[in-house]
Amino acid sequence: MNNLIVRKATAADTEAVLDILNSATQKLLAKGVMQWEYPWDKNVVTDYIAKKEFYIALYNSIPRGCFGLKSYVPNRFVPEDTSGEYWYHLAVHPDYDKAGIGYMLCQWVQDYSRKTGITIYFDCWAGNNSLRNYYSFNGFEHIGDFPEEDYFVSAFRYR
Repeated sequence: MNNLIVRKATAADTEAVLDILNSATQKLLAKGVMQWEYPWDKNVVTDYIAKKEFYIALYNSIPRGCFGLKSYVPNRFVPEDTSGEYWYHLAVHPDYDKAGIGYMLCQWVQDYSRKTGITIYFDCWAGNNSLRNYYSFNGFEHIGDFPEEDYFVSAFRYR
């Protein structure tokens, strides 16, 4: 992780974040994974950044990934825990998704959890078995699969 820097995104990072999210979304859509809408709404990304809940990952000083991390609100996955944080919109630019950046971001969020004592929660489409296996392999606990409109999501946590 020596070459990876994770920091809160600023307004100056908006275009880089949009590029990462749009490129990752196009790759997902090409695989038939309808996880996110394309193209991303710039106002939505600007809002995430303004709330100071969005991060950018620089690898060798170049934007390669991004994600959001915000206070966790009670939900149907784990209603008893109101103190965790929700990790969302994790994306690595597809040109670099085999460079280990996703793994490094998983390590970063686990380090963050250990340092702060905050449980991290997140979910993904339950139909993406390789992603579910990836998260389990990388030390995240699978909480369960939950219905969401006409599909299921798999919920995970790290504590």
